[in-house]
Formats: sequence, C-alpha cells, structure tokens
Amino acid sequence: MAENDDFGGLVNRATRLWTGSFSNLLIISLVFICVVWIPVANVGFVAGYTRAILKIARGEKAEVGDLFRAWDCFGDLLVYLLLVIVAQFALNHLPLLGQLAGFALSVVVAPGMYGIIDRKMKFMDAFRWSLQQIQADLVGWLLAVLIGGIFIAVGALLFGVGIILTLGWGSLVMALQYDKGEAPRVIIL
Repeated sequence: MAENDDFGGLVNRATRLWTGSFSNLLIISLVFICVVWIPVANVGFVAGYTRAILKIARGEKAEVGDLFRAWDCFGDLLVYLLLVIVAQFALNHLPLLGQLAGFALSVVVAPGMYGIIDRKMKFMDAFRWSLQQIQADLVGWLLAVLIGGIFIAVGALLFGVGIILTLGWGSLVMALQYDKGEAPRVIIL
C-alpha cells in the first residue's frame, strides 16, 4: 500500500510538510490568529489561510499575503458557514446526542468548505459535493477532522498561544485528505 493510500501515511506526510515548512507556517498562523478575530472579514481570512495550507500541501510556497487574497469566494463561503453555524447551534441544544450530531455535521460539511475555497463552488453545490465526498470516503474524512482537530486543540491547550504552533499541522491533515486521490482541478463556475 502506498503511503498516501492509508490514513497513517497521510498523517506522516502532513507531519513532514509541517516540520519542513515550520517557520513559514508559524508566521502565517500568527498573522491569521491576529486577524481572524475581525467579525465577518474572518470568513475571507479563513479562505486565505485554507488556500495557503493547500499551497503547502501541494508543495508550493505559501506566504502571509495569501491570507488577504481569497475574497473571490467570500459570499458563498459566508452563506455556507452561516447555515452550518445555525445547524450546529440547533444540534447543540439536543440533549445527549447533540454534541455527537454536531461533530458528525462538522465531518459532513468539511469537504464542501474546500470545494468553495479551492474550486469556487456555489454554496448549494458545495453541500451536494460534500455529501458525495463523504459517501466516497467517510472514514478518511472522519479521521481527518478528528485528528486534525486534536492536533489544533493540543496547541490551544498550551496556554492558548500554542495554537500558532499546531494550527498548520492539523490543517495540513485535513487539506491532504481533501487532495487525496483528486483528479486535476477543474474550477466549477
């Protein structure tokens, strides 16, 4: 089995990319953490950070300026995330199973966010495409969101500022899951 065919290989590749780009990721993550607190504009910064992570995952050079160059998908990503937030809010009010259902929703919608940011999909197309991706590789996406989230959370536990160290690592796991087995990119207009 090739390294990219199993999830362990994907995490190993993410770890190598993270360590190989550590100083660059550290600077990009630091600037991202500083600007992501700006209401509404944070959607554009999330898109920019995701594009920077995708560049690193694809062996390209990412830079801080990438954080500020992703406004082309702002509208669809804003609507997508607002719908997800409303659904998460509703699910979190369900006793017992609400938290589990909220995590399941996070897994199901993760590919769609990449579809909007990377492929410029419209928000409804992204929901449909996300479901197709989950049906094709539920375990891979479940593990990517879980393990990527754990990596990010470990940094947040380190006095909060540790997230600057681990945000790129967890994000790379999810970006590599998105890129796994993809055909050449076709932008859907």
